[in-house]
Amino acid sequence: MNKQAPLDFVEKYYTDDLAERNTPESLWALKWLEEVKGESVLSLGCGPNFYDDAQFFTNLPKEFVGIDLNENNIAFLKQSTHPEIIRSKEVLDKNHTNISLIVANIKEKQDTFINHFDTIYANGVLGMFQEDNFVNLLKLIHLYLKPGGVLIDVDWTDVRLTREKLQERESYEWYSTQGPSIQRINELLQKTGFTILKHEVYTVPDPISYNWGKIYGYVAKKIDSVEIANKCWNPDTGVETNDCELKKIK
Repeated sequence: MNKQAPLDFVEKYYTDDLAERNTPESLWALKWLEEVKGESVLSLGCGPNFYDDAQFFTNLPKEFVGIDLNENNIAFLKQSTHPEIIRSKEVLDKNHTNISLIVANIKEKQDTFINHFDTIYANGVLGMFQEDNFVNLLKLIHLYLKPGGVLIDVDWTDVRLTREKLQERESYEWYSTQGPSIQRINELLQKTGFTILKHEVYTVPDPISYNWGKIYGYVAKKIDSVEIANKCWNPDTGVETNDCELKKIK
């Protein structure tokens, strides 16, 4: 396991991100949060922007859960007195939204999440995983979503960070260049029980200054089961079977 990002790194990441919030790139990425819907929402690999994210939801959920491996991300969310975080918390409190923050490895199954969420979103998370882990995460997300639930994935690629900054992020498992290509993600989503409702790619005008060349987003809906490699995989049990009568695509 890689070392944890220290609290000062998390705090700086948050304030730097906040300072860029009105840039075209950030506004493009944040608009995907308008697709978050339903009473129960999970932020996968929530990071320090968990509370701020809710500002961009079309409607606030009754339950909002964040899960992250980095203990300092969760500590920052619980302890920070930054005015923007305080403001976001107050809005959620007024809505009587039930908040849960969990320190756990997102690659490990959480039994209490099964068939629980209307929307699961991941910002800058899924695209950094190698294909085997990426597929396993998609299967877990499928398992966690209610029937007809929605996955929202936004990721950054074509990295232009300096070698030093990239190595720092990789050491904290904050980013990796080993994720699948955008075209491959299209295929993997469909092979793991999702139908793509919306997909766009934003080409950054000045990638050197921004540190990234492209941002991409997906909205994908859970379907009941899917045929994988000539077998049918029942996402509710995680079991593959030759009995393709299980396949029910809505």
